Amino acid sequence: MTDTARHLNLRLPDGRNLSFSDIGTGENGTWIHCHGIPGSRNELAHLQSTLLSAGIRVIVPDRPGYGQSTSCPDYGFSHHTDDLKQLADHLQLDTFGISGFSGGGVFAMAAAHDLGQRIEQLVIAATPAIPLMDNPYDFASELTASTWQAALEDREALAGELEALTGSLDMLSGALMGAAGDQEQRYLSSDSVYPGFMQSLGATLEQGSIPAADALARDSFLIAHSWPFSPEDISIPVRVIHGSGDRLVYRDHQTTLSCKFPDSTSEIISGAHYGALSAIWS
Repeated sequence: MTDTARHLNLRLPDGRNLSFSDIGTGENGTWIHCHGIPGSRNELAHLQSTLLSAGIRVIVPDRPGYGQSTSCPDYGFSHHTDDLKQLADHLQLDTFGISGFSGGGVFAMAAAHDLGQRIEQLVIAATPAIPLMDNPYDFASELTASTWQAALEDREALAGELEALTGSLDMLSGALMGAAGDQEQRYLSSDSVYPGFMQSLGATLEQGSIPAADALARDSFLIAHSWPFSPEDISIPVRVIHGSGDRLVYRDHQTTLSCKFPDSTSEIISGAHYGALSAIWS
């Protein structure tokens, strides 16, 4: 296994392409990571040296419409789990950990639920619990909450509205930073984080504004709608991480999720939304 990040592609049985990054050596564990919304296979670019030093291997696939992964009109959680199974089989991973950041945490939960004994541990960071809460929109930024609501009301209309953001890397990054608050802006603008953050968002937009907007609207709908699985049925060890200063998804979502898993630990880190990502493998 190489000690540098690789960017690879897998042809799936249905003919779709699945693009993914493969970081690290794996002597201290192998993980498949589910990126955020937005996000991409480059989501961990700023953490590459940390993962290499820790001897951890992390594979990060682009979901359909992100990066170079072929769009899939009817994509849902079952397709996601099957894609991860195909990827794990291709990489000859019998068992592995699974992680997810922000909205990607819901996809990680779905895969952990469906793949059963192949998953050794689940870690989710800054993850929303929308359908499990009576008033989830009260505990998120205006941008985040309005996106969830719009996805449930009219997913196609939301995709059309998002094209204004997905047509420009500067527009998308500016909107995210503006919604995240001062603490998050300082973190994302730092020399150690900013290049990787922009690299990840750039990969989100690789296929153009329309596929990217469709993917964002689709994923927002999937995480906001009723989930086809129950966290109570995920029996493996689960770590639920959240930043103390998260202004995109408030800590109330973590509180809701933590009590649902049979075997979970709840961790608060000093930082905001994106800062929680770095705590997954600490």
